[in-house]
Amino acid sequence: MFFQVIGVFLLALLEIWLAIPAGLIWGLNPALVILLVCGGTLSGVGVILLLSGKIRAGSNRWLDKNRTGDAALSLSALFAQIIISLQERLRSGRLYKVWLKYGIIGLGLLSPVLTSAPIAAFLGVMLNAGRLKLFVWIAIGVAVWAAGLTLAMHFGLILLGI
Repeated sequence: MFFQVIGVFLLALLEIWLAIPAGLIWGLNPALVILLVCGGTLSGVGVILLLSGKIRAGSNRWLDKNRTGDAALSLSALFAQIIISLQERLRSGRLYKVWLKYGIIGLGLLSPVLTSAPIAAFLGVMLNAGRLKLFVWIAIGVAVWAAGLTLAMHFGLILLGI
């Protein structure tokens, strides 16, 4: 059971859609699965929120330094282009559209369904959302979706006789 608990927690760092079915299939109690998924996901979100401000500041300084110059084939110029394209992609994705329409509350509540919560946390910080407010709304969203999906999958497995 120890390895199943660790496995669900680690899977939840990546995605709740992986962790919930794995925990239920491994025979863990649904309440334990909900706690592990919330704990794992929010641990990942916390790390992202703690580090993302430094990452954002460092990447902006690095981009400013490497955008100029005639080093079109240098490794730094290549990485600068990759970061620029990632920033453009963030602004054209589903989460950004949710951000524009519903703000920080919508981003927090819908992030577990649209993509992983750590990615939503990173996007929120890149959009200058307050870290504490972002964490609270993502935590509410993760708790609601983890409980709902775990219970739905649990009773679905019972109905299927698995």
